[in-house]
Formats: sequence, structure tokens, C-alpha cells
Amino acid sequence: MLWGIPERGKTGLVLLIAMALSALPATGQVAVGDLHATANGQLSSVYTGSFGNLESNEHSLGFAGTGTIAGDYYNPNFLSFSLLPYYGRSQDNSDSQSITDASGYTGTVHIFAGSHFPGFVTANQTWNSSGTFGIPDVAGLTTENSNRGLNIGWSELVPGLPSFSVSYGDNSGTSNLLGSDTSTRFKTRDLNLGSTYNLAGFYMTGGFIHLNNDTDIDGLEDGESESAIGRSNQYRFTAQRGIPYNNSRFSFGYSRSSYNSDDSLGGESYGTTDNAVANFNVRFPILPVNFTAIYTDNLLGSFEQELVSSGETPIASIVSPESHSISLEASTYYNVLPRLVVGGYVDRTQQYFAGQNIGVTQVGLNVNYGFLKKLKGLLFNVGCVDTANQQGNTRLGFIGNASYDHYFGRWEIGSFVRYDQDVQTLLAMYTISTLNYGASIKHEFKHDVRWVVVFNSTKSVFEQQSGDGNHGESVSMMLIGTRATLSGNYTKSNGVSILTATGLVATPVPAAVVSPGNAIIYDGTSYGVNLSVNPVKRMVISTSWTRSLSGTTSPLLLSNNGSTNYYGLATYQYRKLLFSAGFTKFNQTISSSNTLPSMLTSYSFGVSRWFKGF
Repeated sequence: MLWGIPERGKTGLVLLIAMALSALPATGQVAVGDLHATANGQLSSVYTGSFGNLESNEHSLGFAGTGTIAGDYYNPNFLSFSLLPYYGRSQDNSDSQSITDASGYTGTVHIFAGSHFPGFVTANQTWNSSGTFGIPDVAGLTTENSNRGLNIGWSELVPGLPSFSVSYGDNSGTSNLLGSDTSTRFKTRDLNLGSTYNLAGFYMTGGFIHLNNDTDIDGLEDGESESAIGRSNQYRFTAQRGIPYNNSRFSFGYSRSSYNSDDSLGGESYGTTDNAVANFNVRFPILPVNFTAIYTDNLLGSFEQELVSSGETPIASIVSPESHSISLEASTYYNVLPRLVVGGYVDRTQQYFAGQNIGVTQVGLNVNYGFLKKLKGLLFNVGCVDTANQQGNTRLGFIGNASYDHYFGRWEIGSFVRYDQDVQTLLAMYTISTLNYGASIKHEFKHDVRWVVVFNSTKSVFEQQSGDGNHGESVSMMLIGTRATLSGNYTKSNGVSILTATGLVATPVPAAVVSPGNAIIYDGTSYGVNLSVNPVKRMVISTSWTRSLSGTTSPLLLSNNGSTNYYGLATYQYRKLLFSAGFTKFNQTISSSNTLPSMLTSYSFGVSRWFKGF
């Protein structure tokens, strides 16, 4: 599969040589003056055959391995370090899940760990590893990635003074979507500052985060290329303290975020968002009361800010009209009986959005009750919400959930159902109904054999927008024995999303609010089977088959995709030697691409030895 050394593999070869040099007869820990170090690793000699368009057709004899080098200078609390290199690791010659041979390293240095001024430096690099182009809630499409990163941090932790910490990260890489000519290049830089302090009974925190995201994408539909730039700054402050009455508390938080997202095809989007939250919790003996006030001055900007801050820069701009919102809520509860709790709340939200003033008032009541005796294990909560706006009462919404868990001999049954209606989302003018239910069954057979089945389903819809929303369901099963484990899974999801550099992201608002033409309707299904067997002592045979199907519809992305992956790996441990044999068959098709499907069939036979170098 690999074994000819391309340009990117020269560093990996150096790492392999370093591991080989460290694999000398065991002599214990090495000490040179104040430097102490240990090294161990596993080296493999592997015969490989492969064919397909992911790797050149070849038969070869090569090497693979992993290593660990760790130590300290003078004292572990003064300076400690670790280096973990790996080379030529793929799913048919190791426990790696990489379709292609993956190589890389992770190195960390800690300095002054035992002092009031600790710091660290972490560096990592990967070549030729497998990743995923995300599709909400299902197994995504396979990508081939190469990444590098450098992260540096330092803290001041002097007692009696405000703490302070700073960290900086610089990460970049490339990602190729297998089965297509789509490739992504990204670079991310972030700066984090944080501090905590106790003053006059207040526990205060503050911080600043700056983030830069640069993304270039080639090979979109019709051969288009696109670049997206995301910038964000976030300031935050929180304060909380106890109130000298029955453990009551008061808290306050404020954050200010600014972002700028510039897409070469979709245009520029920018904005500033201020958020303030205050909470006052008074624990009266009979009716504890909780007051909450929330203010936001850029409703839709909060959604895009979240995407930019998480590195998921939107590929097309999002319309963000002028908007602001203030919400006030008071809630309480009362223990009527030992297992009966009645709660209520009133909420008033006033919003200005795109030239319209919108006011919504909600009054809610809910009841919680837990059963005993014959129905022991049954808990339920039911409630209703009355919603009114400028035009009067809009409708009566319902909220409810129930769960049941019980043992019947060797059987254990669990189930739940939750339903929310007219629960406000990001914008008061849109309400959402959500139904979530699931069940689990567990059974213990004789001879330590266990059977587990879990099912879950979620559906959310926007009341005013027919066709919008998201739906997902999943089923998984495991049969666990003393020498074998069999598992299977099935997942299906569909809904509305937007395209980011790392994949599709489900949108929490209706498609019409995001931006005309930017919404992507997705539909995905994935399923698979895994089997692991220990036929004799020190022998493990594992095999896996997975299938993923997905489709997208939009002006930006119209495609039907499929991915199938099968692998098998058998290992046998004899003293310090590990014998292995593996097989991989992979196929991925992207209908919108002008390239041939990606295909790979490979097999390998190898022997590994664990070494303790020093």
C-alpha cells in the first residue's frame, strides 16, 4: 500500500529510524546528567499487496511501527516531555481505522508543572490519514487528510492574585474527498486569554478569544473553486456570589462577539453580538423562585458566530438583518406530595427583527410524578404552555415526557418519550415541535452472554414552515460473549442544513431565514456489522462491514453518494512477537464528481516485535 517513500514520507522514515535506534537491548531508564528518558515501541515487517486507484498496484515488503519516548530534565515538575511517532499504520495491518497508510507524531513538553507558572508546548503532524466529511447524525464520506499543528500555553496561578492563562494555536492541513476531485485546504489560528478572581464574595471569570479561519475548496459542482475566510473576537465576563439567605445565589454574565465571514462566491457577512444574562435564585422554604433575564442584540448573528467560532465557516453568506431581543422569566415549583412536584413559569420575550416588533408571552404548568410498587421505575412529566402575542392567544402547546426502567429477572427494559410543542427557538416568530422517543432491552443469558438493543428516534419541525426540520433514527445491537462480540447498527437522518468547510451542519432556524439558495436538503443512511472473536488465548480476529448512502439537493450541492468499507484483521501474540494478517476493500462514489469512484483492495501479512529501548 505504501512502502515506496514519497516526499511526505521522508519525515516518517526518519521517525522509523529513530524508533529502530531506540530499539536496543533493554537497559532500563537512561540518565545523562540531569536528563532521564525511557523509550519503547513496536516495529513491524509487513508484506503488502494492493490494487485500485487509491494506491498504485504493487507487492512490496516494508516496515511499520509505533514508539513512545518520554522523560524529564532535572525533575518532572521542572521539565517533562513525550514523543509518540507512528508510521505506516492502516486498518489491515494495525488497529488504526485509516483506509490509507497513516504516519505522524505527537510531541509534548511541560515546563514548571509543579510551580505557579506552568507552561506547555504541543506539536503534531499527520500524513495520509482518514477523516470524515460530515453529514448530520450518520456516517459521513471518507476523506484523506494531512495536518500539522502547534499549540503553546502558559499560566500564572499565584495564590491571592487573579489567575491568568494564555494559549496560542496554529493548525493547518489538507483534505481530499475520496471519489471526487474536491479538496480543501485550511489554516486556523487562535489566541485564548483567561482569568479568574475572588473579590468581595464574588467569583469572577473573564476571557478573550480570537480566531482566524482560512479555507480554500476546489472541485465544487461545475468545477468551481471557492475560498472562505472567517474571523471572530469574543470577550466574556461572569460574576456570581451567594446570598446570605438559605443558600440563594445571584449570577451575571456578559459577552461581546464580532465576526466577519467572507466567501468568494457568496459574499461577505459580518456583525457584532452582545449577550447579557442575569439570574437570581431565591430559595424560599416552600416556593423557591428563579428569575432570569436575557438580552441579545443580534439574533441570527448568534447562529453564524457559533459556526465561525467552531471553525465551521459557512460556504455562503447568511442574511443577518437588524434584530435584538429581551426575555424575562420567573419560575417556581412546589412539592405537593413526596413523589409529586408541580412547577410553573411565566416568560415574556420581546423581539425586533427585520423591521418588525414581535412580543410573545408564555405561561406554563408542569407536573412530575414518580410511581412506586407495581409501577416502580415509571416517571412522567406533563405540562401545558399558553402562548400569546399582539394578536391574542396563538395556541395551547403541550410538553410531556415519560420514562420507564425496570428489571424482570435477567431482563432489563428502559424506555422514554419526550414531546415539546411551541418551545421558542432562535427567533420568536418561529416555533418548533420536537418528538424524541427510544427504548433499550438488555438480557443476560447463561455462560456470561449478554444481549443489548438500543433504539432512538428524534423529529423536529418548524410549525410555520412546511417541509423544514430534521429527523433521525438509529438502532444498535450487541451480543457479547466471553470469546466473541457481535454488533450491528443502523442510522438514518434527513433535514435542512448549510454547507461548511468540514461538512453539512443542521440549521436551528427555518431555511428561509438562512438565505435563499443556501439551504441544503440532505438525506443519509448508514449501517454496518462488526465481529470480534478470541478463538484461542492471545488470538484476536476482527472484521467490520459498513455502508453509507447520502444525497444532497440545493443550488450549491446536488449529489448522490455511496461508500462501502470492509476490513478484516487477525492477530496472534507469541511472547514479544505479534503475527498479523489483514484485508481491506473500500469503494466510494460521488455522483457530482467528474472523477472515477475511489477503490482500494489490499492485504497484508506481518510480524511485529515490542522493544524496550531504554
